Amino acid sequence: MKKIFICIGLALALSACSTQRFDLDGHHATIPTYEGTSHFVFWGIGQEKDYNPREICSNRGVSAIDTHHSFLDGLLGGITWGIYAPESYAIYCK
Repeated sequence: MKKIFICIGLALALSACSTQRFDLDGHHATIPTYEGTSHFVFWGIGQEKDYNPREICSNRGVSAIDTHHSFLDGLLGGITWGIYAPESYAIYCK
């Protein structure tokens, strides 16, 4: 019985995803113009990643920026116990 609870807890911990979206113009674009991954170590404590969406969108303008932890990001972070903690991001242009 103890093994079942451990397996269920591990499955729930690895299935969690989170998303943060910064919407600049109120229009909800569905297809990202650019997607990438930021690479962090030790749970990302004290680390940051700067994005330059104006360079990517050039004259079109930025519609939204989205950062999220996908299932794969969580799996890699869980396997390495947070030593390697990736985070995915997407930039939407108008």
